[in-house]
Amino acid sequence: MTDRLKSPIIQVVILGLLICAALLLIFGPKMPSESDRIIVIDETDMAQLIAGWQRTWNRMPTREELKGLMENHVREEVLYQEALNEGLDRNSAVVKRALITQMEMLAEGQGEQPEITEEALEAYYNLRKDQFISPAIISFKQVYFKEDQDPQRLTALKDDWNLKDLDYEMARSVGANTMLAPEMKEMPADLIDREFGEDFASKLEELTPGQWNGPVPSAFGWHLIYLDSLIPPGPLPLEAVRNEILMQLQYEDKDAAKEQFYTELLQQYEITYQGLAKQLLNE
Repeated sequence: MTDRLKSPIIQVVILGLLICAALLLIFGPKMPSESDRIIVIDETDMAQLIAGWQRTWNRMPTREELKGLMENHVREEVLYQEALNEGLDRNSAVVKRALITQMEMLAEGQGEQPEITEEALEAYYNLRKDQFISPAIISFKQVYFKEDQDPQRLTALKDDWNLKDLDYEMARSVGANTMLAPEMKEMPADLIDREFGEDFASKLEELTPGQWNGPVPSAFGWHLIYLDSLIPPGPLPLEAVRNEILMQLQYEDKDAAKEQFYTELLQQYEITYQGLAKQLLNE
């Protein structure tokens, strides 16, 4: 066995195998070619570096700053090319997702985006009026009572206040101390709920303006409410939601462009399903 290892042919074969193994460890399964080691910084690259600097700083870079940008660009290109040589772009979910995102952005930019017409805006609005509803606008005063209070006693108190047409400051002196707002003027329902708890505003919408109402429960306890005014929820005019609709239609156009782009690409590929994938497809 020892004599065989001393054979020149065997030694050459072993040396070749060791070199191949070393190269695989260093460079991965792909052997870097000469072109993989060449990085060219041309006028297009420099123009992009300058444009990026101008977008950030609103001025031209100095020669020293431009030199720094160029050196950083070279550093990124070297690391990027070496990552490709090492095969780090393969089987990487992060890289895969980034490339898919770039392709989707490319698909969105294919061709000219169709102009959104006034007719399209109006049609979208008319079909979805129930989605564009303004919240109730409510003005009220409240007197707070702790949650251990008897609701029947508070009802009798409210009736007495209405009978006597009690001044608000006098009524407020009867209630418990609280950090809650004593009064809200022309406040949207969602902001009222943010202060008093979920669905509090919807309870106010059921009250009678111009008198004391309640007791009304909240997340904090009980309230006797003097309702000053109530503007009920209603449909928003087209002008109030024009920009929102425009953005939605533009998004839908981009989404349609992406779907068309993918459909056309898919026709260029042969997809083979095996095993479980094939079973699922045939169900």
